[in-house]
Amino acid sequence: MGPSIGDFNPESFEWSIGVNDIWRVYHSNDIVCLDNPSAFIPDRLRVIQTSKPNKFFSQMVDWDIRPDFAKIDIRPGYPDRVCNLDRFGGYEKSFCSPFIACQIAYRYYAAQEIHLFGVDMLNHPHLDAPLCAKIKVHFKNLQAALIQKHSRIVVHGQGILQNL
Repeated sequence: MGPSIGDFNPESFEWSIGVNDIWRVYHSNDIVCLDNPSAFIPDRLRVIQTSKPNKFFSQMVDWDIRPDFAKIDIRPGYPDRVCNLDRFGGYEKSFCSPFIACQIAYRYYAAQEIHLFGVDMLNHPHLDAPLCAKIKVHFKNLQAALIQKHSRIVVHGQGILQNL
């Protein structure tokens, strides 16, 4: 939840998909959570556990006790050269949850424009410069794939994803 989350105006959008403990800032319609519960400190975990989105997307069966759980499959490997948005075979992965949230927006909700807020990744505690460089490549490939499908990503803020 980088600084650009402050620019998010929920009234400007029909639907929102947040990641992890987004509910401490905004009650998004859906949540994507790709880590198991033990990966979160108690305060963050409590927010995740008490959230009540329409759908809680995860590949982790640890979350399947949730009534809003929606199982997703993730493909092996990374989209280092091309991103495949086909509706079968699972979702492409990167090193951050918003990458899969974008694909869910396109594949599940047929979003033609996907706006990213809070995905600045500046001074992220777990993402160093080499990982951020890979994430940017993956997002560029995702953007190219979305454009071929008449969709696109709009990045808000001044983070690493500027100028996709």
